[in-house]
Amino acid sequence: MALVTGSARRVGAAIATALAHAGMRVWLHHHRSPDEAAALAQSLRHALGDDAVAGVLAADLADATSRLELARQVTAVEGPAGGRLDLLVNNAASFEHGAFLERDDDDLRRVLETNLVAPLSLARALAPALSRSAGSIVNIVDVAGMHPLRGHLDHGVAKAALDFATAALAVELAPVRVNAIAPGTVAWPTDARHGPGSPVRDGVVRQIPLGRIGEAADVAEAVLYLARAGFVNGTRLVVDGGRVAALGADRS
Repeated sequence: MALVTGSARRVGAAIATALAHAGMRVWLHHHRSPDEAAALAQSLRHALGDDAVAGVLAADLADATSRLELARQVTAVEGPAGGRLDLLVNNAASFEHGAFLERDDDDLRRVLETNLVAPLSLARALAPALSRSAGSIVNIVDVAGMHPLRGHLDHGVAKAALDFATAALAVELAPVRVNAIAPGTVAWPTDARHGPGSPVRDGVVRQIPLGRIGEAADVAEAVLYLARAGFVNGTRLVVDGGRVAALGADRS
């Protein structure tokens, strides 16, 4: 049984789909995407049977009360999963941007609440259930938490902190395993500036040794690996086609 936060669209949907096809029942979570979440649930149930999806849950992870209610529903003994949880994937996140001097403390707090506080809050609330099943947690961090991305200081700080927390939780919560995945460019923004053939897009691709961006499925495969790797704990798996490894390298 797995809970994937932010699983209605994009990377989260790919993760939930991969887990379901691997035989794991999934809880689908969304905040403001009820139609997409319902469509994904219907698709998975049609392909794999009614038991593929335990349920679709709506929650604002920036709100403490909503987070706790989400955890209560997932771990309810009378619920469809009987209170069992084997995997928590903290995927839901915001991706705010803006020049540092043009943002304020409230912006920072909002980003931290969603990208750092919420994953830690869910880990704390769901740790007893994960401990009973000898389960694991996978935190989706970001290469922007390893190397600065201009205009994304708040986001990078939050993800860097979650990366550190991953290692700390691996010690605190053992035998529950806790690992992280740091995706690079796996999904393009939809604006024209990043469209096919644009200078921005071509510039990013040139920085990736594999010569292409990744796909949401690449992150999903990494989640599957960490969910199954019983002796892997407290590590970060970078899924970026080698872009971070190539920083500063002479590729002439």
